[in-house]
Formats: sequence, C-alpha cells, structure tokens
Amino acid sequence: MTVSPLRTRLKSLFQAFFICVSCCASFSLSACLETDPPLDTTGDLTFTDIRIGTGDAILRDTTTIMQVGLNFKIRLKDSTVVQDSQGQTILNLVGSTLQQNVSLGLDSALRGMRVGGTRRVVVPPRLAFGNRKTGNIPANSTVIYEIELRSLELFKRDDVVVGTGDSAKINSSASVKYVGRLTNGNVFDASLADSPLNFRLGQRAVITGWELGVLNMRVGGKRKLVIPSLLGYGAQGRAPLIPANATLVFDIELVSVAN
Repeated sequence: MTVSPLRTRLKSLFQAFFICVSCCASFSLSACLETDPPLDTTGDLTFTDIRIGTGDAILRDTTTIMQVGLNFKIRLKDSTVVQDSQGQTILNLVGSTLQQNVSLGLDSALRGMRVGGTRRVVVPPRLAFGNRKTGNIPANSTVIYEIELRSLELFKRDDVVVGTGDSAKINSSASVKYVGRLTNGNVFDASLADSPLNFRLGQRAVITGWELGVLNMRVGGKRKLVIPSLLGYGAQGRAPLIPANATLVFDIELVSVAN
C-alpha cells in the first residue's frame, strides 16, 4: 500500500512536536521556542580621550559621510579581547546608513575625535550588537573599544554651477559628461565629447559615490565629487589605472534626466 505524502508529512510534524515537548520537560515551552533573549536596554555610552589628536576632526554633523581609518581593540567587560586590528588600519564609514557603517554607539563616540588621537569607548548592548550573538561577541554584551584614529576623508559634493533644469531623482535616467582623476591629478576615465554616460539612479549601475553625488543635481549643473574608496572601488581598486583604497575626484555635468 502506498502512503500518501500528506500523511507522511503530518506524521513527521507530530513526531517533531513530541520531541520538542520532551526536550522542554524541565523548561517552559516558550523558552524552547525562544531564539533571542530580551534586549538589555541598561547602560550609557561613555568615552575617554587617552590622547587628543592634532589632525582633522570627525564632524559632529550627522548628515555628512566620512571615511575613517582606525586601529582598534574590542574587549568585553571581563577584559576578554574579541577583536584586535593593531597594525592593520580598518576603513569604515561614519554618518552613513550604508553597509560599511559602524554601530550607532561607535558612530556617536567617534564624533569630535581628531586624527592621531586615541579614545576608550564603552558601548552598551542597545548601541552595540544588541541581543544577538555576533561572531565571538555574546548577545547583550557591553563592548569596550580602544581606538586610534589614523585617517579621515570626507565625501564631498561641491556645486560649481547650479543647474536650472529637472532634478535627478531615484529611478531617473541620467545622462552625464565627466572626467575622473586620482588625487595626484592622473586622469583614469572620461566621457567622450559627443557621447555622455547614461545610467539609472538607484540601480547600482555606477559606484555608490556617483549614486549619492548625482542625486538631486539639476540639468545644466556641474558638480565636483571627492569620493573616498569605500564609496568607490574599495580595497580591490580597478586595474590598471585605479589602485586599491583610492580616493577619486570627478568633475561631472548633468546633461539630461528622464524621470
């Protein structure tokens, strides 16, 4: 006799249920089904400057995207070291909701820090990694950072000419003329005089720095973009003309948009 797939599936579900109940004999059913503990909302964000730097300062303006280079060590409250990047500068974005953004607590604690400075930061769970285990950091962990700020770059959008035509929005088809240079002045790319580049905003057809840089431009406008590497081609660069971790400078003109 052939057993129907439905009966087989129901039998498996009942078996799984009774196994769960058996496992929870000494616990509550809710504890058996629970995946994450409640979020620990206690504790305050605190920081102490160990050495005050003399270089550029991380802006307190939360709307400006900045790329920072950090050396840091992360400890738990029991002094266990869970990450140590000493000798290796880690690049992160501050003031951004993009993928490379640091935690909310660390973002806040970095404000006002100057290049060359070191700071000790204590971040409570709600502003750190929350109620989920992250790597070798347990759920609801207060984390302690020992940070050295090695470098700072701003993502810049400077309007050379403000356009008077239509504005470029998400999902707009934009047509632009451009010249791309490295910070040493070497040109690595440019549009042809009679052939602007066409792309649709918000579709990841271009680097993130362009997505942010062209957004809200008006037709006829000219803009200079300074794009840190995390918003450009990152650690891989783009051989043979764009090296790893390169800051890019673009002069762009918005020729037309179709919204």
